[in-house]
Amino acid sequence: MSEQKSWVNIVLEALEELGANERAVSIDELYSTVKKIVPARCNDSDVYTYNNRGRLRSEPRWKRDVRDALVKLKRKGVVVSEGRGKWKLAKIS
Repeated sequence: MSEQKSWVNIVLEALEELGANERAVSIDELYSTVKKIVPARCNDSDVYTYNNRGRLRSEPRWKRDVRDALVKLKRKGVVVSEGRGKWKLAKIS
């Protein structure tokens, strides 16, 4: 059941569904696909507030979780950043 998966596994599933092994996908595409995969975990009313360069920002907590999962995957060499807000699955040699 998708509801029990970790955010890392959910993000990997979304990247595979989007064909991120062939092309870089935008963070917005990733958010949309994650929301389709696990809608119950994508509660837009659960808001996370943080300070970004002196400005107070708010966003749904699940989007922060998606980006945190991307950072974990990047550190493991599973994904690569293809520029601001673009992600691609790393080529495995």
